[in-house]
Amino acid sequence: MKNILIGASWKMNKTVSESIDYAKKLAKFVDDNLSYLKDIDLFVLPTFLALHPFSKLIGNPKLKYGAQNCFWEDEGAFTGEISPMHLKNIGCTYVELGHPERRNILKEDDSIINKKAIACLRNDLMPILCIGEERKYTDVNMAYKFLKSQLLSYLEGVSQNDIKKVIIAYEPVWAIGASKSASTDYIYHTIGYLRELLEKEFGADVGKNQIIIYGGSINLENAEEILKIDNSNGVFAGRAGLSYDFFTKIVKIAINVKEGS
Repeated sequence: MKNILIGASWKMNKTVSESIDYAKKLAKFVDDNLSYLKDIDLFVLPTFLALHPFSKLIGNPKLKYGAQNCFWEDEGAFTGEISPMHLKNIGCTYVELGHPERRNILKEDDSIINKKAIACLRNDLMPILCIGEERKYTDVNMAYKFLKSQLLSYLEGVSQNDIKKVIIAYEPVWAIGASKSASTDYIYHTIGYLRELLEKEFGADVGKNQIIIYGGSINLENAEEILKIDNSNGVFAGRAGLSYDFFTKIVKIAINVKEGS
């Protein structure tokens, strides 16, 4: 029976006080529903300013937190950047890397994301690598070619041992913020391709066991069918995850999926 991972990245939203209020409610929700969360884990990626308060509020191992970015060096003259070593020091578990907004607005490329991923692994942080094709191709093999190039560039220099610490967030860019997500059939076959690719590059155990989650226009209507995709490990919400009610409803849907499996 697979574990389910449910996460939300808040982007540049919520004040520190708003973040603390959300964290308190979510921590209580986890405590109140702990018996139902045996195979379900949650994480939230707030703004940098909220991370230290989170370190004081969140202690249940079923609920973790992390950052939406980091630099590729631990210390030094890098004005305005955030050290992965410092993120680890305040209890972060995850760091999101490669989101299309950072690629398109801040011009981060594959080599920068790769250096950041290596820095995360060096500091015992789990990078969440966002990958996804920019447009919906009529020939799915073109999408696969794009994903292969992107993912292997991100993973350059990552060892077979460290690859197990990486989370892959498959987020087709054309589905982010759209009226509907990619179809479950499309998600299933694309994740299947990614697992085959990882198997060829890193070994059969990696392809089979890699944590791969889906993001892109997840809502209360499609969450159940997406969570039921048997080769996917969960869902990753963006703006929708800013709502405590939405996020906890997704968790309740996951609980129902687990109970029905």
